[in-house]
Amino acid sequence: MTCLGCSCERPAAAGPIGRVLLSTDVGHTRAALLGVLRGTGDQVTELAPGVLEVRTTDGTGLLDSMAGALTSVEAGEVRAVVLGEEHGDRLVAAAMRAPTLATLAARARHVDLLPLFDDEHGSFRSVYQPIVALGGTAASGVVGYEALLRARSSVAELMPDALFGAAEQAGWLHVLDRIGRTTALRGAAGWLGSALLFVNFLPTTIYRPEVCLATTERAAKEAGLRLDQLVFEVTESEQVTDLDHLERVFAYYRERGCKVALDDLGAGYSSLNMLVRLQPDIVKLDKEIVQQLPSPVSQAVVAAVVEMTHAYGGQVLAECVETADQASAAHELGVDLGQGWFFGRPEERLVPTPAATAAARSVSAAGGSGLAQRAATDFTGNDRAVALLEEPAPLSGTSRVPVDVEALLTRGIQLSGTGISIADARKPDMPLVYVNDAFERMTGYLSSEVLGRNCRFLQGPQELRDDLWQLRDAVAGGENHVCVLRNYRKDGTHWSNELRVSAVHDDTGALTHYFGFQNDVTTRVEAELSVAHLAAHDQLTGLPNRARVLAGLQEQLLAADHSGSAVAVLFIDLDGFKDVNDTLGHDAGDLVLVATASRLRNSLRQGDLLGRYSGDEFLAVITDVDAGTASTIAQRVAASVLSSFETPFDVPGHQLRVGASIGVALHRTHGTDADALVQAADHAMYAAKHSGRGRAVVAGPGWATPDQQRRPHASP
Repeated sequence: MTCLGCSCERPAAAGPIGRVLLSTDVGHTRAALLGVLRGTGDQVTELAPGVLEVRTTDGTGLLDSMAGALTSVEAGEVRAVVLGEEHGDRLVAAAMRAPTLATLAARARHVDLLPLFDDEHGSFRSVYQPIVALGGTAASGVVGYEALLRARSSVAELMPDALFGAAEQAGWLHVLDRIGRTTALRGAAGWLGSALLFVNFLPTTIYRPEVCLATTERAAKEAGLRLDQLVFEVTESEQVTDLDHLERVFAYYRERGCKVALDDLGAGYSSLNMLVRLQPDIVKLDKEIVQQLPSPVSQAVVAAVVEMTHAYGGQVLAECVETADQASAAHELGVDLGQGWFFGRPEERLVPTPAATAAARSVSAAGGSGLAQRAATDFTGNDRAVALLEEPAPLSGTSRVPVDVEALLTRGIQLSGTGISIADARKPDMPLVYVNDAFERMTGYLSSEVLGRNCRFLQGPQELRDDLWQLRDAVAGGENHVCVLRNYRKDGTHWSNELRVSAVHDDTGALTHYFGFQNDVTTRVEAELSVAHLAAHDQLTGLPNRARVLAGLQEQLLAADHSGSAVAVLFIDLDGFKDVNDTLGHDAGDLVLVATASRLRNSLRQGDLLGRYSGDEFLAVITDVDAGTASTIAQRVAASVLSSFETPFDVPGHQLRVGASIGVALHRTHGTDADALVQAADHAMYAAKHSGRGRAVVAGPGWATPDQQRRPHASP
């Protein structure tokens, strides 16, 4: 199954290699090639400077020798063409489509893949690993499967790393990626039911979605699968560099009712930027993060990703879950889905067995938690944690030893790593009557210093906040409550306290005590703040990023509508910045961008917003101005910005002159929402560039007509 006329068709088999044309513009690479060729005894002719023709009796060995002698960078820039005896005009066509030397050598080395492509249905198959819901209902269980491609040559089973690695080296990755998608769909026919199917794809192999993905849609139809059952998952997400292209591919899938997922999401800026920009339906946490659970750092990262993903309505999946501790930690942190050997290994046509379903239901009926249901079975019928929920039977010939349960519980509370306190709810101001050792360690207070006092002394000298009011309302109403408070130790240092308060009632239902359970989550909270800052700010300049500054603009517009004030938008684009990158490199360009951010901050009024929109474009929001003077104030601020560019930029060894063109749009005059104002300011900025650069232009009143709304083309 191939696209008509597409390069995803089976690659042509290579003929005998007798003549090879090599080309390079790099002198030391040419010298290295000649050194290798002298040792082979093959006939070498220099057709032109940097162009070598080689006649050989062992073409495969020659290519391997040359590729092995060069670095990967050198081999990557050498062009290589296999010639026939009569090349003529065909040589030109061959040269235009010539692979690199590294690719040609890899094709010779991995020629055993070609028979697999010849017999696609017989050579390739998918195995399916279950994905489970980490919910708390009896129906929790398998909700989907991830399809993983496998292949078998005439001599051995090929695992994905070797298979995709060889295809990438040989330039056949687009072929294998298409085979992976169609094989996954074909293999799911007849047994998938209503479950989701996760299908992997590499965005770099999909050039035009409407063409390249046509075979995928056809395979789904032939397999009898609905498109809304399919979750297309981006693999190797850390290697994605063209977010615009990936956004188009995601949009194509979503328009057809499919879901999209982002694999291997980490904690770095690029991962978080992709999360905020693409907002995938499902986010798969990076294996390393999941397998370090329940370490505090991993918990902090997972909690932050869960919060960000849930904020826009997405779901989070923990993959490579191998232990009960990892599953438990993921569940407690709010992760929605789980995948890994703890739940089930990849198998062909894997279906949850009746034994697995029965085990999960029996645990649920006994009052077990959602996690206990999942731990009770690995969804292949093997009981796991059911025994942990049962009381162990006595050994044969022995009797049970009486246990002083009250003394044991008291000792356990005292030794617990969680801070535990007890307040007497029957007395005025609910004084503390007990704290354990962990409470003393966390707070720095001895029990003798706190017993008899209300625990609000931990709150320190701070204003009343919503979280404190909510806690006080819950306690006043005799309710349980969970919150995270900013508390203070005896030495004055602050810490983040994840507090759980539980009400205790007597036999008559009267409230008698409150138990407080304290956990120091400072590391997690600080990591969440750091992750949230990374997600909302540009890493280079430290300014709010595009999404954050647009959100801030919308907030200011709502405030202006409420107060009757106005807002102005300045779209700032640098003049001559491309020349800096082209002549001095991106390091110099980065220095200019950082200095520009500083100059723009100093040019704006206190309270105005500034963000990096993209590349060398910045967005300034002039806030809370009188509607009658908004234009005057905006132009005054724009003049201040332009004057800040009169001073050259200091870059090591150079003084650079970079200017700016500014477009101005006014609230209500040019639009009432963020998108309309930014488009108007963008349009005005291009008018400023066309009229001579280094100036500010206010958008015209008719900018929003369909003909004028299109952004004009201009050179950088």
